[in-house]
Amino acid sequence: METAKRMIRLRVALVAVIAMVAVLLVAPRADATGVDVTTGHFETTAAGQELGYDIEGFAIMLRVPKCADGRTYVSVFVRGLDANTTFSAHVHNGTCASGGGGHYQHESGPVDAVNEIWPTITTQRRGLGWGSASHGHWARPEAQSVVIHQPGTGTRLACAQLR
Repeated sequence: METAKRMIRLRVALVAVIAMVAVLLVAPRADATGVDVTTGHFETTAAGQELGYDIEGFAIMLRVPKCADGRTYVSVFVRGLDANTTFSAHVHNGTCASGGGGHYQHESGPVDAVNEIWPTITTQRRGLGWGSASHGHWARPEAQSVVIHQPGTGTRLACAQLR
């Protein structure tokens, strides 16, 4: 069992490295010192634990300033979700310790993938999943966490604090 967990972690790490290289290759060129990188590890929420989840993984946010209004890239990599399922994930404006707050919005207004950052996660047959989002704005400091929601209910299953 422990060997299987190590293999899963290795695969998740490999997918993460490949995805981040791909993001960096398609991202506009920027001075390396100007790119703001924040990362966080997912922790299963109490509600997620009550539903039987044991979620592991991480989120990465890149804020690239050298474009017109900047760009933000978010990638998430997880294991422990239901197999062959799509999970909504959103950047939130609060800390994980405070429950994640609400959805981060570029401007106060519509709740959609243009105004918010939604790295929707799609899992494969073993419950490994990943997702990414790219937005044409620089995410402000209140973009503090990424929350994974249960399909259909919106229950917060896991949270990654971005630091």
